[in-house]
Amino acid sequence: MRKWGPHSSSSPMSLRLREGRIALCIWWTAGSKGSSSMICHICKDKVATIRLKEIINNVVTELHLCQDCYESREHQGKTGLDDVGANLNALVEDEKKKVKAKGKGKRCPGCGLSEEQFRARGRLGCGECYKIFAKTLEPILVKVHGSTEHHGKIPQESARSLDLKTELRKLQEDLQRAILAENYERAAKLRDKIKQFGSI
Repeated sequence: MRKWGPHSSSSPMSLRLREGRIALCIWWTAGSKGSSSMICHICKDKVATIRLKEIINNVVTELHLCQDCYESREHQGKTGLDDVGANLNALVEDEKKKVKAKGKGKRCPGCGLSEEQFRARGRLGCGECYKIFAKTLEPILVKVHGSTEHHGKIPQESARSLDLKTELRKLQEDLQRAILAENYERAAKLRDKIKQFGSI
């Protein structure tokens, strides 16, 4: 009778549930039918006689172990894949921290909006955000509006009256200069133009 594994069960397979994970252990003896001479993934020295498969969130991870490494993992309460999973989890967590650190760099003290939230929403939360996210906003504003300054729009009637007032002021200044220069002919023409503005 073959010894299939540390549990000496009559089956070459066992299925274990551990913390929401499924771990499938398959034992074989080196040189038996269907086996290959795989090297242990842990010690990288002995021939692997145990194949562990772990399924987490529909992702299958496989690890080949020698009898000694498997037993030492079992005594530690691990399936053998826990180390691999822990390493992968640590890498994923590090990447998450890096991404969060980039987004955490800027946060509006007024409304609490982060740069990451601003990029996702496409809108700012308050007036203070314009100061906090100025470097992020500048290329966006130039691309969209052609400038980083807002000039706004003036209603047509107001714009026209503003233009007329500006022109009247300029004519009055020109009239004063003409009088000081004793250019009375030019002063008379400017005076007539100013009178036309009074009738408008």
